[in-house]
Amino acid sequence: MNESNIKEKDRVHSRKGHFLYSLGAVPSALPYNMIQSFFVFFYLIYAGLSLELTGLLLILYGIWNAINDPLIGYYMDKKKTRWGRRVPYIVIGTIPLTIGFILLWWVPWTDQITIFLHGLIMLFLFDLGFTLAITGWSSLYTEMYETEEERATVVAIKDSIAFLSAMIGVIIPPLIATTLGWPVCGILFGIMIPITMYLSLLGTKERKEYQIDEPLPFIAAFKETFTNKPFVNITLTYTMIDFVFGLTMMALPLYARFVLKMDEALVGFAALGVVLGLFISVPFWRWIYAKKGPKFGLLLAMGIFALGIWPVFLVSNFIMLFFLTIFPGFGVGGMIMTEPAISAAIDFDELKTGKRREASYNGILSLIARLSIVFSGLSLIIIHYVFGFESGSEAQTSSAIFGLKLLVSIIPLLGILLGLLIFKFFPINYKTFCNMQEKLKTLHEKR
Repeated sequence: MNESNIKEKDRVHSRKGHFLYSLGAVPSALPYNMIQSFFVFFYLIYAGLSLELTGLLLILYGIWNAINDPLIGYYMDKKKTRWGRRVPYIVIGTIPLTIGFILLWWVPWTDQITIFLHGLIMLFLFDLGFTLAITGWSSLYTEMYETEEERATVVAIKDSIAFLSAMIGVIIPPLIATTLGWPVCGILFGIMIPITMYLSLLGTKERKEYQIDEPLPFIAAFKETFTNKPFVNITLTYTMIDFVFGLTMMALPLYARFVLKMDEALVGFAALGVVLGLFISVPFWRWIYAKKGPKFGLLLAMGIFALGIWPVFLVSNFIMLFFLTIFPGFGVGGMIMTEPAISAAIDFDELKTGKRREASYNGILSLIARLSIVFSGLSLIIIHYVFGFESGSEAQTSSAIFGLKLLVSIIPLLGILLGLLIFKFFPINYKTFCNMQEKLKTLHEKR
């Protein structure tokens, strides 16, 4: 091994390299989960936007998310620059990602339409930057790490960072906002985006052998993607996981305030049991995914979550909620580790087409999965019209309380059961994966 390869191995494939790359999980998780948890809460309670317009905002955001992600992903795979196919987009995309996030929490308007347009523009700006930066960053994971052991190691590190970041974004904002205000809270968390995103580049290196491919034509690329059975399967599964988790996190602050009657500054602590369950589960899931493969691991995780989430419907106070959500939180620790299954599906495509198309796949994954945001927006509107939830009222009817309980228990249960049923037919088991890696190793050596 020459000196250049030794330096690359030390920088990229060492524990230090794994950690530096994984810092990109902070801008991937913290702002997204803060928006997921408090966007509805903030725009309803503080900005004064109506429930119907807030739901419409989410629907339009989900549609925009679904459209721009695959187009940017395809272009990213196609466009090769002197600096690579991924890094330039990470550098550029971080700028609108940061600006859109910070300004989302600064709403100086009082008119309903102006508030609506402000939220829509900032969400669109945020998502454009998020797609550019995080699609490039996520694509590097599959490119840089090929063995199941290294993938499991890195995904355990980055998902631990991601969920620490996510839970900071879920628990801390109300504490800061009640004393300093939401605009200051947005600034404090927003400045963390460029710092951690650019630090993550110190642990990355684009592989030249993946940049020699001429991309498939646009229509052919989409056709090949949707005939990739493992990818279609994990995409549908991921969509259900994203819907379940997104809906639950969106509803928890409202559930904590109106059902559990928690103080406004403490509503983020409703997720504390999930956080504890997740973090104690990380070593277990790293071992499961490394030894048993992604199919076994994800099926087990969804099963544990399904068993643990439905009793939340019976909760009447914060202490009950904390202890009852530790077990489903343990399942969440495994459910978030979808990258190994997604990477296996992309490996499957390379063996079939002879090309690496991580960004295209991540874009199309978002096209389908981000429609879960549309479902969440529709859920808000349904809660208003079917169960009578009124955002401007401190005292909710028993019907509205019942609707909020459904949002954090029975509906997530049904969603994850559907996801579990779909993923049962994922065709790449551990033995198949190992055989694929041997073939890919030969293919990469030829490159």
